[in-house]
Formats: sequence, C-alpha cells, structure tokens
Amino acid sequence: MLLWWTWSIYTFTTNWTGTDSVAIKLFLLATMGTTLVMGMAVPDAFGKSSQLFGITFFTVRILAGGLYWVASKDYPAQRAAFYTSFPISTTAALLVLIGGFLEGPWLWGFFIAGAALDVFTAITAGRSTWAIDASHFAERDGLFVIIALGESVVGIGITAVEVAKNLVHTAALLVSFVGVAALWWSYFDRAALYAESYFKRLHGRDRGRFARDAYLFLHYPLVVGIVFFAVAQEDIVARPQDSLPVVDRFAMAAGAALVLLSVAAVTYRAIGRVTVERLVAAAVLIGLVWVTVSMSALAYAVVVVIVVVVTLALERSHAGPEPLTTQRAP
Repeated sequence: MLLWWTWSIYTFTTNWTGTDSVAIKLFLLATMGTTLVMGMAVPDAFGKSSQLFGITFFTVRILAGGLYWVASKDYPAQRAAFYTSFPISTTAALLVLIGGFLEGPWLWGFFIAGAALDVFTAITAGRSTWAIDASHFAERDGLFVIIALGESVVGIGITAVEVAKNLVHTAALLVSFVGVAALWWSYFDRAALYAESYFKRLHGRDRGRFARDAYLFLHYPLVVGIVFFAVAQEDIVARPQDSLPVVDRFAMAAGAALVLLSVAAVTYRAIGRVTVERLVAAAVLIGLVWVTVSMSALAYAVVVVIVVVVTLALERSHAGPEPLTTQRAP
C-alpha cells in the first residue's frame, strides 16, 4: 500500500507536466535510482532491510515533493494543491522512516500509521483542483494492471519450467493462463472504457476526485487481487494433483473476487451501473474456499476459473450499448 500511494503521487505529477526541464529530468533520474535500491529492500522490509526501506522510501517521497514544486512553478493552482497534500504526505513518509529503525509491533505500527495517513492525504486532496489529462492518467493505470497481470504470467511460467513436464502440469498451466486472461478481460472488456469515457467529460475538482476514487482507491484492491491470484496459481502449477492448502484456496478465490468487485466498483463510480453478476460471483468464490477441501489443486482451479468465465459471459450478454454511448452526465 505504501508503494502504491508513492507511485500514485508520481502519476499525478508526471500526468500534467512534461520532462523538457533539466531539473525535472534530474529529479526523475534520482527517483529511479533510489527506487531501485528501495526495491531491493522490499522483500524484507519488515525484517533486516527495514532501515534501508525506511530511508529510501522517505527519500523517494521528498524527491516527489521537489519534483512537484519545480513542475508547478508557473501554475499557481497546482502549487496551491501541493500545499494541501505535501505536508501530510511527508509526515506519512516520516512515520515509515522512524518505523524502519524500530522492531516488532512498533515497526508494524508505524508502517500502518504511515499507510493510513496516506489514505487521509488522498481524501483531503479532494478539496483541491488538480490538472489532469484524463486519457494519459487512465492509460497509466491500465498499464499498471497489465504489468501486474504480465508478472503473474511470468511467475506461473517460471514455476512451470521448474516442475515435471506431463499432461497434468500442462493442464494446470493452461488453466492458470485462462484464469489470468479472464481477469484481463474483466477489466479491459468494458470497465476501463466506461471509466475513461466518463473521466474525459469531467472538469475541475470533479476530475481530480474521480481520479482519486476510481484510479487510486479502487485500483489498489484490483492490483492486490491479481497478486493474490498469481500466488495461488504458482502453487497450483507446481503441485496440481495435491490437495490445495486453505491459504492458497483463499488466495485464489479472494484474488478473483477482489478483481471482480474492484472493477464493479469502478464501473459503478463511472456510470452508476450495479453489476449483480460480479457480486454473486464474489460470494460464490469465497464460499468455494470452505466446500472444496478434498479437491485437488487442478480441480479447484478449474472450478474457480469456470465461475469467473461464466460470470463474464453473463455480464456480456446483459451489457447495454458500447461504453462511449452510455456515459452518465457529470
């Protein structure tokens, strides 16, 4: 969550400013290098790498503030918006920095407090008017979803290479790919178009609030769901004939449910449409965790993927006109 909000800050900034300025180029390069080091610390951020993570995380946030300050030099409205969010955002980063030098519950507590303060920052930022290029902003978040799905496919493929090659493992690999493809379809078939079409029609403060609600708040559980789903898929490909542990069954079901519900929420925020099929499917998926204990990993994956595919097919059959003609007036 901390990384998601950090990425979102840079998305808001680079969405409306170019990179022609030498100062902006230097800020971005410094951020890239610091982020590279921070990425090394992420896997053990709650352990021996907590100090490195805290230091680099705080540095990336300060660089974000510097970048925005330089970019908004000739834009008074953007500079005013900066004042509403940067102090709180920096305080959140400071909590993470302090937490990195603590241990146990204190470390967790400061990290969680930093993440909570980030959410509060986003809420308060809705009072300001932000300059946003709707098409570019929607494209950035869509690409983030593609990257998450692509990493899922890569992880599944690496696992498949490392296990025995037989029909069962091949079937598990194909089922896993169909599952990831279904999640891709769930987002890019219509929901992404609905959101972008509505986004383009908004102006002023409303556009910034929609960017926050649909692309920051609601895309976060979407990405988390993809990650959960991918973790379970790797175990399924590795041991398709074994009984799947409850943690993996939950990860796969909850991951698919999170994606379906997040996309449903984005659609509702954009056009006010309640996608009942997704709500029912999410409940069914969570219920499967407790009624499929004796199933093999492959059989369980097949059932989950069938639920998702059938849901998307039903939704498609009940869909109205194409997204560009069904926008709700702002």
